Parts: sequence; structure tokens; C-alpha cells
Amino acid sequence: MKTLLKNLALLLSILGLGLTSCATPATQPPPPPTSVPVADNPPEKMVLEMVELLNAGDIEGSLAYFSEDVMSYIIGLPPTGMEVYAGKEQLRTLWQDSVDNHFQWEVALPRVNGNVVSVSTKTWHDFTRQLGVAPLSWYDAYEIKDGKIIAYSTTITRESLASLKTALAEAMPPEPTSAPSTNLPASEMTVTIAGGTCTTDNPLTLRAGEVKVHLNIKDQNKPLYALTLFNLDEGKDLLDLMAATVGEPPSWADMLLFKEVEPGTNATYTFTVKKGPVYLVCWAKPLEIPIGNAGPLEVK
Repeated sequence: MKTLLKNLALLLSILGLGLTSCATPATQPPPPPTSVPVADNPPEKMVLEMVELLNAGDIEGSLAYFSEDVMSYIIGLPPTGMEVYAGKEQLRTLWQDSVDNHFQWEVALPRVNGNVVSVSTKTWHDFTRQLGVAPLSWYDAYEIKDGKIIAYSTTITRESLASLKTALAEAMPPEPTSAPSTNLPASEMTVTIAGGTCTTDNPLTLRAGEVKVHLNIKDQNKPLYALTLFNLDEGKDLLDLMAATVGEPPSWADMLLFKEVEPGTNATYTFTVKKGPVYLVCWAKPLEIPIGNAGPLEVK
């Protein structure tokens, strides 16, 4: 059990689950890069070559397919439902953890729409093998520009998340119930989109009724951004919401606010909230992926 919990702590801090195919783990040092990205390669070929190199333990060869400022998003995993890796150097830590834990990536036939490649994948990782939930299933998306991957996201499927949550609940003792917040409820909050993700200075508690949201978009590199706020049905949480960002909108999420805006926007919007908790998700397009989240926020 101690080993299992130690592995869990490693998973939650590094989250090296987002990728993989079931090959025999290499026992030799990773080989030198076996191919160099070709700028005019078809986008789907670039993705398949990149995956093949990581599966072979070639970290640098795989990373050569990404731009230096690539933004990577791992969506739907505990504890927060969102991990953001800014730049190739941060992504290298994820790739190194993947190789260290015999990570393998199985990719279905890619679907290409302009410079965006979408694939369904399965992954194996030592921790998920130990939990008995490997392989996990994912939806991956890549935005490619000038022969490099400039944005990458991987979102766990709802079915795999359910299996993972069940296995984690069996492996870990339940956390004590948190005491009700003593923060004074607020009627306004600020959301800032910068550095490829979003942050909020809002308190943990909102006042029931009309709430003002000050949205400040500092990023300029995407044509559209969006802000959404939700109530969820009882029994659903932020992880469920993040896993549901791919596919049809879930019936158990009630959208309180949706604003799609251009870069450089600095505006104030209002929404009405009657009950909590409230969950926030920020988005960017293309890829049409979540780039940040917050919640649960209490309502009094």
C-alpha cells in the first residue's frame, strides 16, 4: 500500500498519464533521435512519428516535433482536472516521467481538419498498470504550424475517468470532509487569460444573486477565447466536467454564463447564481479546448 500511495503522489504531481502502446519496456539507455521532423510532412504523419519515437524511449527525438513555446494541456485527471505545461522544457519533464514509467501510446487513425490533427488514443503507464485500469482512453488534439506542434491537448474519456476514480477510491482512504468556508461571500470576480491559461482572484465563496465577472484577456495568439460557468448535478465534480469537454454537452451541467470573445478583450459580464457549487472553465480556439478551470466555489 505504501508503494501504491507513493506512486499516486508522483502521478498527481507530475501527471505522466497523457500518452502511450504496449511495447516491452526498454532496458537500454534511450537511443539517439532516429528521425528529424520534415517541415512539409503531412500533419498526421508528424503526429505518428512523434508518438513512435516516444514509445521507443527517444525523448529528444519526440520533442523535436514541438515548437519551443508549445502549450500542452492534460485534461480530466485528479486532483484539479487540468495540468498546463508551458514550453518544450516543461513538456520534457512529462516525457521523461513517461519513459521512466514505461509509458506507451497507441494511436488510432488520425483525423485532420486544416492544421489540427485529432486522434483517439490508449495509454499504458506503470501506475495505471498497478491500479489495474490500463489502458486508459483519451482524445488527443494537435495544432501544427510551420512544421511544428504548437499546441497539444489530451482529455481522458468519461469511461476511463470513471474507472480511474473507482480504483483511486479503493486504493486511498477517504479525505476528511472539509469545514464550511468562513470567507465572506463576494458578488464579483476577476478572470485573467494570460500565458496560455486562466487564473482568477475570486474568493472561494460567492453571494447568491447577481455576480459580476471582470474578464481580462491579455493573450493575443488565438483568434477566440471563451469563458463558461456551470452548476453541476449532485454527484458530479470538476473532474467529470473536464472529461465532458469532448463530445456532446452533458445533461448534468447547467451553464450559467457563456462568453466567446476576441483577444485583448477587457469587459465585465453578469450572471445569476442561486445555488452552489459553481465551476469555471476557460477555452481557446483553434483546438477548441479548455485552457484553465476553477472550482468548486461555494454559494451563500
